[in-house]
Amino acid sequence: MIALRGAKTILRTLEREHCRELWEAYEPTGPLPTEPLNPGLSVEGADKWFEEMQAKQGKEHVYLGIFTLEGRPIGGIQLANLDWQQRTATLGVGIDRSADRGQGYGLDATRTLLRYGFAYLDLYRVSATTAEYNLAMQKILEKCHFVQEGRERQAIYCGGRRWDRLLYGLLRDEFPTPDESAPNGSGSL
Repeated sequence: MIALRGAKTILRTLEREHCRELWEAYEPTGPLPTEPLNPGLSVEGADKWFEEMQAKQGKEHVYLGIFTLEGRPIGGIQLANLDWQQRTATLGVGIDRSADRGQGYGLDATRTLLRYGFAYLDLYRVSATTAEYNLAMQKILEKCHFVQEGRERQAIYCGGRRWDRLLYGLLRDEFPTPDESAPNGSGSL
């Protein structure tokens, strides 16, 4: 089983019970959600999510749970849309509980997965998109040296208005070495 250790998080495979726990614990970000809301969906939705994730794991994406160093699941992170020929992928990250947001877990998990993607999956480029109102994700991407490459004007409808979708990209040579990207050079694989 894969386990990647960062300075604040451990990234590892999500088991069915983790998916159920995260499914039940998800709290939308305020004032606007960054994930689609699934009101009224039962725990069976978490089981379906687990099955879909497992069917694509390693082929179309690498999806890992974000765990605290103590082992508590707090979210998920993925390199999706893997193109093994072009050596590209798309980053996605989410922290489920509002109390766990703003603690540096998302940044640490992102740096850890990017190190893995570039060093061990031999990726050349990682893309990411976010809504213009998601300032937290924009900060994570910028701290990881992503470059904003474009903007899809008014591509997202949320909270009763239209928002831009921001497009980011990161090339392997632009990503800092472990000494540059983690405090005290921590964050081993």
